[in-house]
Amino acid sequence: MHVMTPSALRSYLPALNEFAWLNAAASSPTPQPVFDAMKAFLDDTLARGDVRYPAWAKAKDDTRAHLARFLNVTPKEVGFVQSTSFGFHVIAQLLKQRGITEVLTVDQEFPSTTLPMLYDGLTLRAARTRADGSFTIEDLEAALTRTTGAIAISAVQFASGFRIDLSAVSQLCKAKGLAFIINAAQGIGHVPLDLKALDADFLAATSHKWLAAGYGTGMLFVAQRWLETTRLPFGGWLSVEPHEQFLPWMHADRTDDAHGFTAHGTKFRAETSALEAGGGSWLGLVALDAALTLHDQVGVANTLTHAIKLQLHLRAELRKRGFTPNTPDDPGTLSGICVVPVEGPPIDVVRALLKEAKVSTTARGGGVRISTHVYNDEGDLDRLLSGFEKLGVKPGRPG
Repeated sequence: MHVMTPSALRSYLPALNEFAWLNAAASSPTPQPVFDAMKAFLDDTLARGDVRYPAWAKAKDDTRAHLARFLNVTPKEVGFVQSTSFGFHVIAQLLKQRGITEVLTVDQEFPSTTLPMLYDGLTLRAARTRADGSFTIEDLEAALTRTTGAIAISAVQFASGFRIDLSAVSQLCKAKGLAFIINAAQGIGHVPLDLKALDADFLAATSHKWLAAGYGTGMLFVAQRWLETTRLPFGGWLSVEPHEQFLPWMHADRTDDAHGFTAHGTKFRAETSALEAGGGSWLGLVALDAALTLHDQVGVANTLTHAIKLQLHLRAELRKRGFTPNTPDDPGTLSGICVVPVEGPPIDVVRALLKEAKVSTTARGGGVRISTHVYNDEGDLDRLLSGFEKLGVKPGRPG
């Protein structure tokens, strides 16, 4: 596989000619190869309609296999859903089938983890994070109760950028007999995720942030051991085996009479893809496959190394100017996310940076959230710091 340098990848993002895009934690611009793949698909539908539908179906399975390799799992364990939140609804239903009623997370966890599980009737136990956004494995262990059945945690925290040691969480789950659930919305394409090594039970993620695959494609991993022992909560005509797709009564309990018959019950494939009950967003899958190819060429470990290098430079420059990032400058827990408190409403600073300096950031975690991805360079950081100076942005009070 050809190794692509960060600067080479940067050349594929035309939006960076206008913007200093320090906002991958919210979304990434579209790389040219991803756009080209989507355009080729749309051009084909314009010229030929859906006559190539069989090729689309094969490409979908190829993308599934590509994602499975990216996460080091099997294609049967991977499915495409609408969003991270949707994935967590599925996870919640499977936990309930196993009799798991309480899940441990942290108080600053993103709502796509917490709200679906709360809505589906699970009890959430939240470990308190520290003032700087960090927490330890010991903090998680201390917050466990006798009724806790799972730990659900983001690979990278959205409001602080704190990166937990997922291997240590996995070890804790094994020791306590807990299900291990990862929200990878801020992780996939950003930090290495070897789900086989982590022995994770579930993962849910999305396409538009660090993957740079555009909006609209959610990803769900369900470990084979769960597929074999629980029942997926819903499905449709594409959820059965291919040769059964036009035989809806094949697995039903059926009673015939003179006027018709009565049926109940059916059987779906024991694969995460059975959740893809009918037609979906083909365009998003085309984009995802092209984006995964770019990440393969760069290497996710290289992405994290590059992002942390930029973060250390950024944080040093911010501290020189009196700003205090809200997580420690520890490479062992750093990610490509930095949040700095500012004087006044952070959203006002974010809007002014975009309008006056063409610097894209987000207001999160009580400050301005600044993301450094593999396509960023020190020039982007210089534009941000210059924008702070020109706009008269002042440091805010931490915490």
